[in-house]
Parts: sequence; C-alpha cells; structure tokens
Amino acid sequence: MKKGLLYAILASVLWAIVNPFIKQGLSYDFTPMNFAGIRSTSVGILLFAYTWHKGMWEEIKRHRRLFLNLIFINMLMGYTAFYFGVDFVSGAISSIIMGMTPLINVLLAHLLASNDKLNGYKIVSLIVSLAGLLLIVGTGGLFLIIGMGSNGAPLDWKGITGIVLLLLSIIFQGYSAISVSEDKGKVNPIFLNAVQMFFGGALIYIIGLSTEGYHSFIGKPAGFYISLGILVFISVFAFSFWFMALQSKDAKVSDINMCRLINPILGAVLSWIMLAGEYPTFSTVAGMLIIVSSLVIYFKGAEIAKYFSTRKR
Repeated sequence: MKKGLLYAILASVLWAIVNPFIKQGLSYDFTPMNFAGIRSTSVGILLFAYTWHKGMWEEIKRHRRLFLNLIFINMLMGYTAFYFGVDFVSGAISSIIMGMTPLINVLLAHLLASNDKLNGYKIVSLIVSLAGLLLIVGTGGLFLIIGMGSNGAPLDWKGITGIVLLLLSIIFQGYSAISVSEDKGKVNPIFLNAVQMFFGGALIYIIGLSTEGYHSFIGKPAGFYISLGILVFISVFAFSFWFMALQSKDAKVSDINMCRLINPILGAVLSWIMLAGEYPTFSTVAGMLIIVSSLVIYFKGAEIAKYFSTRKR
C-alpha cells in the first residue's frame, strides 16, 4: 500500500470516531462554535510546542498564501459553514451531505488539480459509492433527493440554506486539500496543522463568542474534559496524517479523498456498539458492502478488467 493512502486511512479512522465525543462535550451546556474553537486552539498550542523552530515566522510569511488558505478557507469558512449548516438541517440530511465529501472532492480534484483526472472506472465507482451511502443513511437520502425534510415536509429556506452551507464547507475544505497537495514538500505537514489549528481555532472561537455568547469552560464535569481531551488527541494526529497523505510523493487528491468513504462504515459500526437502540439492518450492511465494492472498482478496476480480458483470450 502506498504510504499516502495509509496516512489517509489512519486519518479517516480517527475522524470516524469523533461524533460521539462531540455530542458528549456539547451535552454539558456548551455551544458548537465555542467548543470547536477551544478544541482547535488547544491542538494548535500542543503542535506549536512540538514544531516550534527558529525562523518559523519567516517560513509562515514565505508561504503565507498556503497558510492563509488553510486558516481562512479551510478552518474559518469551512468549519463555520459546517456548524451553522448542521444546525439548520436534520441529522439524516447532514449525514448524507457530509457523506458525499469524498465524491465532491474527487470531482473538485478533476477540475482544479494537475494530473488528477477522472476515468471510466472512477466514474462508475463514484456512482456505486453514492448508492451505498444512500443505503447506509436510509430515508434521509431519499428525502434529500426529493427535496423534503426528514419529517416528510418540503424543505423550507432554512433547510435549503443548511444544505448549501454544508456543500460550501465541503468545497472550501476540498479546495484547501488541493492547495496542500500542490505545494508538496514545501512545509512540514505537522507545522501546517499547528498553524491552521491555532489561528483558525482562535478565529472560530471569536465567531462563537459573537454568535453564541461566552460559555465558560471552567468548572465543568469530568466528562466534558475527557471528551475535549479525546477530541484534541484525535485532531493532533488526524489532521497531521491527512496533510502527510496529501504531501506524499505521487499522491493524488482524488485517491486520498476516496479513503474517507471509510467514515460512514466505521460511523455505523460505532453507533451499533456505543448507542442504545442502534443495530445492523439489511440496508446498512448492504450499503457497506457496496461502498467496499466501489473502492475496489476505483483502485483496482483497470486491473480487474485486464484480468478478465486476458482470460477470454
């Protein structure tokens, strides 16, 4: 396995387990943007302590376009759009939209990245993976397709705005991923993560203060700090692995993003394990198998076709 794909898989596995801890942290009378800002800034402080080096401010100035891209487009705009978008739509619809992240980013890479074009096998794989994703999320996907909320009522302006914001968050973060990949080897990926997390997290926290008000994080129950600590740990490694994947030699943004299809599979499995009342169904298991088959088509489609063509001769 290519090193870049291994890093992408590790990042995807870590990201797949964050939702229960986010929900637990927010359950202690806390708000999303405040929580995200504290989490991200804490990650930045830890990584700065690890990557602090002489001349780093000159390095930030020298590569300011890349750093500003990550701070403002990836972190500030991407996460602000995400958190407000999630607040405007149901959990089912937000799951289907965010589950489309790798598919949208593959299309973005085709349009914007150098030497990262779609072929017939990749197109088939994207269609198959979308079908698998719809099966995993169930009726939420159907409601989205026909323009209805998860309660069966037509989507109102708030729901439509939420969908647009979630799509924008995917595009913002996908564009930033392409920027990181195009600037391979110029900046240490862990230092990249430190800068985007510290400054981006500080900006998110300021936005949270202005939109949600101040919420003290002092004197909370132990569960709050345990959740925050686990999320900080995950972000320290997940984003660093992700940047390492994007900067790996010969790594393509499209290939790296397809690894994120692991997220809905692991997310469903973790729900069965951790949440009462959640259990496997035929549609979710079938969806998982279809997504796995789509990954086989994506990465091995040409080899499989070649194998069968040679057998016919």
